[in-house]
Amino acid sequence: MIQNEQKSSGIDISGCAHRLSNTERIFLWGVRSKIAVVARIVGDVAEKDLVQSIKKVRQMHPLAGCKIIFDDHNDAWCSTENVPETGLRVVPRRSENQWFDEIRREHLIPFEPEKGPLVRFVLVYSPQVSELIALAQHSICDGTAVANLIRDILICYSEPAKDVKTIQPPALTDYVLKDEAPSQSKTTGEAAINNLNKQWRERPYRFSEADFIEIHNAFWKKFNYSMVLLQLEPDETSDLIDRCRENDVTIISALTAAFVAACQEVLGALPEDKRTIGIPFDLRRHLEEDIEEAFCFFAGDFNLQFSYRQEKPFWENAQELHRTIQERVKMLDASGLDMRFFDPTLVDAIFGYAQYVQRIPEAFERTENLSRFARDSKNIAFAVSKKIISRRPGMIVTNLGRLDFPQAYGDLRLDRMFFAPPASETIPIILGGVGIGGCLTLCLVYLENKELGGRPLSENMIRIRNRALELLGFPEKEIERAM
Repeated sequence: MIQNEQKSSGIDISGCAHRLSNTERIFLWGVRSKIAVVARIVGDVAEKDLVQSIKKVRQMHPLAGCKIIFDDHNDAWCSTENVPETGLRVVPRRSENQWFDEIRREHLIPFEPEKGPLVRFVLVYSPQVSELIALAQHSICDGTAVANLIRDILICYSEPAKDVKTIQPPALTDYVLKDEAPSQSKTTGEAAINNLNKQWRERPYRFSEADFIEIHNAFWKKFNYSMVLLQLEPDETSDLIDRCRENDVTIISALTAAFVAACQEVLGALPEDKRTIGIPFDLRRHLEEDIEEAFCFFAGDFNLQFSYRQEKPFWENAQELHRTIQERVKMLDASGLDMRFFDPTLVDAIFGYAQYVQRIPEAFERTENLSRFARDSKNIAFAVSKKIISRRPGMIVTNLGRLDFPQAYGDLRLDRMFFAPPASETIPIILGGVGIGGCLTLCLVYLENKELGGRPLSENMIRIRNRALELLGFPEKEIERAM
């Protein structure tokens, strides 16, 4: 299949491992497109053995050690040829929450897509307890893939003599965007996209890594990645499970309802067009075919309308939300992933550049290509980008679920994990949840505008977190500060 794609693109991609779909390409030039998963490990992690395990897992998962190559047709390919070693930064562990400070620091450092690799690690080390942080570029993976990557590293660490086989990443479009029977709506949609492509190709732009790094650095000079953490111990998680069962809802439905209610109380009712919840889901769990837990982007998402009714009890609201979520899950509508018919460079412009011309105009003075694009205000990319931003939800709840990972890895024990998804300046609330070993953690991530001062926003996020805990039945776990 790859050979045919190489031939059709007119170029032989050396070390080719995967072709980026336009859906994955949405995140390629995203300044916020870093996924972080953290594993808290009890035991003395040997740096030398960890390095060897990371090398071994790169053999197992090609995209964990790839770079991006663009062909003459502007298609993007993942290649493993001449990619530098994977970075592992080791820092002494001074506190239980230091891992977050290291994630914040890593957000300031851009990935270099055309050089690679697009995954790197930080070990926050002490002889007794350490945190292993994996950061990855969203175009090549999702949160579940990053969590699985950490598990595979720990397995290789505990079994250094074990042979590994290479697991090739599947093509997302082969599973969720199969050709359907012709329809009037589909034909109309393709015609509209073709019209956008036609307008774009009259004044096209091709962006480079140099352009991206200027946007990235200017963005992170203006914003701080911030977080409020919710942790439930095994007995507390068990209590929450019991309450959810009594009310016929899932944990994710209860958590989502609690944060919607808390957000509404603290920030006031969102505008009507923002009373939408985005819920990503792991497509691996909905396939009949086993894709062998390949490291890749394999997630879908859907948006649903929901307004919390203050006059009703909390659990009644949670039940209503649960019913709505279940109906949408049954549909598994993947049409939102379908970007096949867009010109790939238009995808770059819409998602990576057009939305930042007004927010960080100074960055667009730093390369000739960016400057020309910013001045081209009538370009179709700006109108499409504005429309897409207007449709973004008011909240995103992304949950890796309960991970059925081993807890023992030789002399090491996996204590718990944290999932820190990308934050957004246009989406007020983003939650990343994960459960392991009976522990449940939820990261409420957000961006602080340094020019406006972050304290009022952080205080509101703490209030939202505490109110959500109160609604869920844990008022004693309130905290007074963010991480």
